[in-house]
Amino acid sequence: MALADNHIHFLFGVDDGAKDEDEMHAILDAAYQAGTRVLCCTPHFHPGYFGDNYDKVNAAFKRLSSYVQKTYPDMALYLGNELRYEPECVTWLRQGVCRTVNGTRYVLVDFSEAAPEKVIGNGLHALLNAGYIPILAHVERYRSLHGRIPAIQAFWHDGVVLQADPQSLFRGFGLLVQRQCRKLLSLGLIDLFSSDAHNCTSRPPEMLTCFNYISKKYGADYAATLCCNNAIRLLHGEAVRKDFS
Repeated sequence: MALADNHIHFLFGVDDGAKDEDEMHAILDAAYQAGTRVLCCTPHFHPGYFGDNYDKVNAAFKRLSSYVQKTYPDMALYLGNELRYEPECVTWLRQGVCRTVNGTRYVLVDFSEAAPEKVIGNGLHALLNAGYIPILAHVERYRSLHGRIPAIQAFWHDGVVLQADPQSLFRGFGLLVQRQCRKLLSLGLIDLFSSDAHNCTSRPPEMLTCFNYISKKYGADYAATLCCNNAIRLLHGEAVRKDFS
């Protein structure tokens, strides 16, 4: 099964992911060896935390693209950002300093893990009202949403795309996060899994174990949708499949 990963931090020198070009290549190598064939680079975007990294991202992506063409010609590579939400983020998107996912209306967005439910909800609706489709990064990790299934269902029904991290299925972020992730998965409230990789050790680009877990528990069709097909759909601006609830 060829897997797709739409949330990964391995462009070097632009955020808290890969520190140099060698580590960038190592993360890519690990992703390829684990079956990933579609990758969307999503470096963090927030001027206050990471400065103006737009040109650095372009330069790193160019170098990565050259490596992929020479080493893995069957790998498809795309570019976006992971936006840390702030009230002015719609302006950043409209100005083009923050990238949407492959130039589509989809925007990968995250919040502080300690953000209140109201802050998350208001932020998601601000993006929706501005004409964007938010992909809520690692939905299972926000503490204010733990056990708040109705709130998450409301986001989902409003058109927010819900992304989860594979590590969360296996207690990589603790027991409470694991319980939340597995509960959302069982309810059909996760639209896609993406690695959210930052390195090859503590935050690896591992999608295959996630695919295998979902396939065994819920079937290969569900696993393919969450670990490949929905990611590809949104890269092309298409609607994701949301009919497993």
